[in-house]
Amino acid sequence: MKTFRPKFLDTQNSNQPLRIIPLGGVGDVTKNMYVYETDKDIIIIDCGVGFPDEAMPGVDLVIPDITYLRDKKDKIRGIIITHGHEDHIGGLPYIWPELQAPIYTQKLTAGFIRAKFTEHNLPKNKIMEVKIDQRLELGDFRVSFYQVSHSVPDSTGVVIRTPQGLIIHQADFKIDWTPVSGQVTDVGKAAELGNEGVLLLLIDCLRVDKPGFNKSEKSIEDTFEKAASETSGKVLITTTSSNVSRMQQAINVAYKLGRKVAVVGRSFENNFQVARDLGYLKVPPGIIIASDALSSFAPNKVLVLIAGAQGQSDSSLSRAANEEHKQVKLREGDSVIFSADPIPSTESAQYALIDSLSRLGINVYYSAVTSDLHVSGHAALEELRLMVNLIKPQFLLPIGGTFRHMVAFAKMVEGMGYDKKQVIEAEDGDMVEVKGGSIKLDGKVDVQNVYVDGLGIGDVGHVILRDRQKMSEEGVVVVVISVDQHTGQPVSEADIISRGFVFEEMAKDVLQDAKRVVRDSLQKHIHKGSDWRFVRKVIEGSLEKFLYQATGRRPLILPVVVEV
Repeated sequence: MKTFRPKFLDTQNSNQPLRIIPLGGVGDVTKNMYVYETDKDIIIIDCGVGFPDEAMPGVDLVIPDITYLRDKKDKIRGIIITHGHEDHIGGLPYIWPELQAPIYTQKLTAGFIRAKFTEHNLPKNKIMEVKIDQRLELGDFRVSFYQVSHSVPDSTGVVIRTPQGLIIHQADFKIDWTPVSGQVTDVGKAAELGNEGVLLLLIDCLRVDKPGFNKSEKSIEDTFEKAASETSGKVLITTTSSNVSRMQQAINVAYKLGRKVAVVGRSFENNFQVARDLGYLKVPPGIIIASDALSSFAPNKVLVLIAGAQGQSDSSLSRAANEEHKQVKLREGDSVIFSADPIPSTESAQYALIDSLSRLGINVYYSAVTSDLHVSGHAALEELRLMVNLIKPQFLLPIGGTFRHMVAFAKMVEGMGYDKKQVIEAEDGDMVEVKGGSIKLDGKVDVQNVYVDGLGIGDVGHVILRDRQKMSEEGVVVVVISVDQHTGQPVSEADIISRGFVFEEMAKDVLQDAKRVVRDSLQKHIHKGSDWRFVRKVIEGSLEKFLYQATGRRPLILPVVVEV
């Protein structure tokens, strides 16, 4: 391994180590958050959320653990956001109130963050919009940006000049020469940085196991048009709510085929409006209709952009699939297009939603059965090789993937001539020390998943945040329902167990009435092949409303369905 002599920003501080600490996003696909720290200063890159799996009942979101930062808040010079996806910005409404640091990001991402802060009643004066060629002086760090292609406009690579040398933080990106947004990855800038001498490259590795190059985003539009042309009823398209390129392509197809467009779901509506207001969406006049006007148009004259691509049980699409949505009524002849592959923790939820739609006689288009419905926003194998060759870093730290992706990335760069010692395989909480042209793992910060329990976070109702500590104040109610696995019908009355909720003398009457509420909510929704995620959400919602009316309290409600 050749000796690397970094160009120091400040020779007086060059003996002080730089520490890089991933609080999320390494060995994990979501909740990206990275701390860069010198003795005097800290900058943070990204602040995302993760999504719960089946082992996290009652949890809506998972956010990074910022315990390490709590006694260092006066050192934080800024939070830099690379792009506008939830796993990079979604944690801000929950974490920023504690850190209170300035947020620096590009125009569209700043718009998304402002919309979130408005929804959460947070001040927006520290959201700083920066241009792609702007430089920031943040204590020991000099920060600049370069443009990359991704599935949301205004995605960036971050250039960090530190006392220990030049570091590039390359979050989600791909090499797309014809992106819908027109924002092509600036390979010239990457090569220029490589010639300057890069000590360390942190780089997204999520699609390292996909050979070759990704197709262009532009290929999606033809697939949308073909599916819509084949559909005699309504067309519903669901994708990541910040995927502005897919929104534009759906609008283009609707305009060409003479369909009106309705946008349904809080996250979709918010991001659509922000992108439209800031000029990132070209919307023909008169094409957008309100969701409550859908029934006024013939089914073959509408296209619906709807939230719920990951199968979230409280999403608009899930409610429509379970015949609970007030405006979106699905009928045979309608089509639903999933233009998003599931992230690792949501595969079962997405496929359960597809099953529910299929039972209604809906035509469902998704990647496993229809090609060209989704193009990944993450660099495939050859795109990663190209970026590494352009930047020519001395060391590499793969981020944004699971551990198997990190191992595959290490094998890839070893095939390019790198030594194993040049690839840092870190995990969340590891302290990566950078000093004197060398990098090593040196200690570990204790990090845990931090759970957010929200009553109707996302597409349903008013956002009321509450974390797990609320259990000690409001109590917990467990609802156990036994159902026949063949018919889907209850085999006995629901059992309801409460702890720390109501006094014993009140419990009998309240819980007896609660059983009736559960029974009534089940009558409409339980049948053979029910989507149990949705049924649990229905029970949770109806019981929560009843218990609050009866007691003025909001206990954590955990419905458990047992098939016998």
